[in-house]
Amino acid sequence: MIRHVLIGLCAATALSGCSKSPDTDSDAHAEAVVAKAEASPDSTLKRGLPVGTTPTKPLAPTALPPAFEGHWGMRAADCDISRADTRGLLIVKGNTMTFYTATATAKVVGGQSRFKVIADLSYKGEGKEWQTRETLELTAAGTVLLRTGVMRTGPSPAKTYRYVRC
Repeated sequence: MIRHVLIGLCAATALSGCSKSPDTDSDAHAEAVVAKAEASPDSTLKRGLPVGTTPTKPLAPTALPPAFEGHWGMRAADCDISRADTRGLLIVKGNTMTFYTATATAKVVGGQSRFKVIADLSYKGEGKEWQTRETLELTAAGTVLLRTGVMRTGPSPAKTYRYVRC
C-alpha cells in the first residue's frame, strides 16, 4: 500500500515539473519590456553603464588616501563611544587626524600609495604645537594602521603606534 502511494507521489511530482510556471510568464514579459525599451527611439533613454552626475575630485598629491579615513583604536575599549577614557582613539577625516588631546594636519610628502604614505604632521594640542614626519601604513587588508614617526624638533627614536579599525 505504501509503495503505491510513494509511486503516485513521485509521478505527480514529475508531472508538475512539466507544467508552465507563472515565473516563465513574468520572465517573458520582462524580456519583452526590455526589448521594447531598447528599440525605442526615445532620446531620454540612457544607454550603457551609469555615470555619476557629480565628478569626483582628483586626489590632491598632498592628501591622505581615502582608505585611511575612519575611526581607529589602540585597544578595543577605545572604539566604545560610550566611554569617556578613549585615549587611544584616532579619527582620520580628510587630512585631519584627531587624537584624545591633540589634532594634526597631514601633508603627504612621499610614498603616495593607497596603503602607505609618508606625511608631515603639524600637531596642536594642550597649548603646544609640534611637527613630526610619520609613515602611515595600512596592513591586514586595511584593518590595521601603523603610525611610525620621529619628532622633527630634537633627537628622538622612531616610535610605532598600532591602531585597529573600529
